[in-house]
Amino acid sequence: MLLDAISKAGTIALGGHVRPDGDCAGSCMGLYNYVRENFPEKEIDVYLEELPNTLKFMKNTDKIRHEVTEEKTYDLFIALDCGDMGRLGFSAVLFKKAAVRFCVDHHVSNQSFADQNYIMPDASSTSELIYNLLDYGKMSVETAECLYTGENGRWLCGAHMAEDWRANEHKGIPL
Repeated sequence: MLLDAISKAGTIALGGHVRPDGDCAGSCMGLYNYVRENFPEKEIDVYLEELPNTLKFMKNTDKIRHEVTEEKTYDLFIALDCGDMGRLGFSAVLFKKAAVRFCVDHHVSNQSFADQNYIMPDASSTSELIYNLLDYGKMSVETAECLYTGENGRWLCGAHMAEDWRANEHKGIPL
């Protein structure tokens, strides 16, 4: 579903909610790094407000765009950890103009505002959902670190996720 949308797009934008927390930043940066590593031919940008210093250790946070400087039209905009378009803040203008709009979220209040929506209220986080939508075998340590950060210690909420994480401990990140 998500990987199919990514494979069909040439230009991709990612955005999360205003005042990004660990799940928002972790899911955005995890997906950003995964796409850059596995789809190098894709042009991808991530739009978020300034991150707290405690989240800036994640790979490529220096590539985050904190404002829209040009009204570019993307093939695909993926809204992460965001229940409605208004929560996208400054990047909503890009979401509206995108050819295809996709949303991945775990909030029960999500309004299914995108063209394609992957909303799972039983998930502990959007980072968990992104983890489950990607190919684990192609996930780098840096991508896994971002998603783990997004989980904020909640990995044990989903038994299947904890099992998957244990299976990937060889990547150097213990559960």
